[in-house]
Amino acid sequence: MSFPLEQFISAAKKEGKSQEYIDNCIKYIHHLESKGFPVIFSLYHLAQEAGVEYSYLKFLIGENDSGYQYKYKRYRYFKLQKKRGGYREIMVPSKDLKYIQKWILINILYSYQLSDSCKGFVPKQSTFNNALVHENSKKILKVDLLKFYDSITFDRVVRVFESFGYIRNLSVSLAKLVTAKNRKTYWEEFDNESKLKLSTIRNSDTAVLPQGAPTSPMLANIIAAGLDRKLEQLSSKLYFRYSRYADDLTFSITQNEGVLPYEYIITNIVESEGFFVNSDKVKIRIKGQRQCVTGLTVTNDVNLSKKYRKEIFRHLYFCRTRGVDDHLRWAKKSEQYNKIQFHDWLYGHICYINSINKEVAGKMLDIFKKIDWSID
Repeated sequence: MSFPLEQFISAAKKEGKSQEYIDNCIKYIHHLESKGFPVIFSLYHLAQEAGVEYSYLKFLIGENDSGYQYKYKRYRYFKLQKKRGGYREIMVPSKDLKYIQKWILINILYSYQLSDSCKGFVPKQSTFNNALVHENSKKILKVDLLKFYDSITFDRVVRVFESFGYIRNLSVSLAKLVTAKNRKTYWEEFDNESKLKLSTIRNSDTAVLPQGAPTSPMLANIIAAGLDRKLEQLSSKLYFRYSRYADDLTFSITQNEGVLPYEYIITNIVESEGFFVNSDKVKIRIKGQRQCVTGLTVTNDVNLSKKYRKEIFRHLYFCRTRGVDDHLRWAKKSEQYNKIQFHDWLYGHICYINSINKEVAGKMLDIFKKIDWSID
């Protein structure tokens, strides 16, 4: 919905605002609307647009207490184990804060146009779309960014909102609503490479993008847009294929053409954009080796790995023949899942498989429907 300009001008004149003030506001309004962003003048205006209490927004950005600190916590912290060891700290925003962040995501951040090479956490894109870029490759180079969210500081987020056209004070307030500080114990348990490369951020005690906030993936994509553009320009010169899914960068060449960029060139480009390469996760896979991109095989057509398909079929088979409760005990999953939880877990995997391979998912669903999921 476009901003009610005439109504605004009329109200400003009644309040005795100067013509210079009105002209500057009109310029501000036109600039935001030309870029497709909603017109917001202040934190108070944001509260009105989002339908939340102004005093609560002030509390969230640290400007006003009003007793909220005794009632609400901004984030809940917990650790999530990684498959390859270590953990990531998840910061789950409170219900009200999450609502505000979703409003910012839908109404502001989604208005930003990302490049085609960005495949992660973008509407109508998925791991399948990312893998599809690299099917039937002669050679694939995979590069991971080190501590992707942790490298995106409060100041960088402020600059994002300023680049949209929002005034400085509002940009600072918006950045405060979508960033948070990790606990000190989190930074202390970094590996040596992470401690060295992120030392400036660690020592500054600045807020960063929180893992768990709905705004973080899109903000990270926007901040990485410059990186995408530089790598796309390089790909047009060397004729390789490039895509990025969050912190996973993938480069590939076909049988007929293309040259993969040297690792040091990628590292220089990555660091020029304020990110870091995780040197332990740089991998090259040639034709004949197992080639996977974001969990999907791309050696020929894009598909799920045989190991993954067999695992789900195995769960289905034993749930059907032994019963769910006996299978959970046999598979040593009874402490992790009850019957209802395992039903949802298994069905979720089938739905994911259906997005990649409908034929295989159809066979799985036939077995799934024959399983006795009744609760005694």
